[in-house]
Amino acid sequence: MKRYVSSLVFLVLLSSCSTDSAPNGMIVDMYPGPDAGNPNSLINYEGTLYMQLSDPDYGSEIWTYDGELLERISDIEPGSGNAVPSRFLIFQDELLFTALKEPYGRELFMWDGSKDQLLKDIGGDPGSSRPGAFFEFNDILYFSANDQKSGYELWQWDGKEISQTSDINDGPASSSPKAMVELDGVIYFSAERAGFGTELFRYDGFTIDMIADLNPGPSGSLPRGLTVLGSTLYFQAYTPDTGIELFAFDGEDISIVEDLQPGTDSSSPRNLTGFAGKLFYVANSPEHGVELFLISEGEGPELVADIRPDERGSDPEQLFIAGEKMYFSANDGESGLELWQWSEANGAQQVTDISEGVTGSDPHAFIQYDDVWTYFTARTERYGFETWRTDGSTTEMLLDAWPGSNGSTPNDYGLIGNQVCFSAQDGIHGRELWCISHDEAVPVMSR
Repeated sequence: MKRYVSSLVFLVLLSSCSTDSAPNGMIVDMYPGPDAGNPNSLINYEGTLYMQLSDPDYGSEIWTYDGELLERISDIEPGSGNAVPSRFLIFQDELLFTALKEPYGRELFMWDGSKDQLLKDIGGDPGSSRPGAFFEFNDILYFSANDQKSGYELWQWDGKEISQTSDINDGPASSSPKAMVELDGVIYFSAERAGFGTELFRYDGFTIDMIADLNPGPSGSLPRGLTVLGSTLYFQAYTPDTGIELFAFDGEDISIVEDLQPGTDSSSPRNLTGFAGKLFYVANSPEHGVELFLISEGEGPELVADIRPDERGSDPEQLFIAGEKMYFSANDGESGLELWQWSEANGAQQVTDISEGVTGSDPHAFIQYDDVWTYFTARTERYGFETWRTDGSTTEMLLDAWPGSNGSTPNDYGLIGNQVCFSAQDGIHGRELWCISHDEAVPVMSR
């Protein structure tokens, strides 16, 4: 296992934790007083938590937290400049990220264990290529980037060299490839081509081609939410005859799954999620409003549950897979937006009414801790937005980081050992890094 030691190391000893006891609270106040360190983009890499974090002397850089020590390991933009590292991902056992560095702008970097390494100045000085939409396939990392000549096009990194895969939209105009998925050894994605608009494309490792012109003309069908179930690719798309509906591609032909809102009205399917051999999605139907639907392979769509039996529907969001359950938020018309779950054995059920009454707790920012527990952010009238966890039957609030009804609004969760870490604000110190020991946390309240 690689160890990360840098000549630029700046250590913050944690007064709130020791080797004998994990912390339950704010780790350190990066900017004494109300200014914020703003930790985000937390990722566990080889047993250490990496993140973007700011301090007064070095600006926004990469920091690590090993469960005891918070450590700055980079000075990408020297001095107090802000590198703002983000989009952390692991590829070929290496940590990649994008960052700002003069004179390159925002480009793709790698952390080699002791220093940051610019992989390629794609955008050229002083332009930024702004890499994004990363997708790994066959040990190659594909992504969208702008070389300031071809616009945003498809690029690739094989661990040794970065090169442009294709200029789909010839010239300086962008094709803006996004939403990449793999099916039967082929990459599918949406991209824009002059005269056709944004349509569905594929890349087999040699050739890029447009699959179909679903909406002829310059507007395109705008495919989104590409998701694979078995041997079929599902996605949201628009045609003038159907509006925005769910479509399927079986490797040869594209067909509409069902015109859920007949005619030109749209059911606007979204949140496409594959789970338990089924495709779940949220859509708007005339009979049920916005509800949760599913498709089993080889079968048509069916309503999961009529959670709110009126024309508005329950408006499910935040679909999150946790072991044999799928959590989501929904509004049954009586409890407000609350925590629900679906399982093969029990179907759709409300987990609990966290914020009693019609206001709703708006659960979101889910992260799975182990095979049993899932952490998330939710609201109550008394405490505001704070950190909660559930095992599907017991649901409990773990920390009142900002006492009173304001709430600390936790987000950007990450895991290190038995600790769940996140950014939060307590009304005094600004938004900083907080951690909770899963084993030692004492719940503030349970539902």
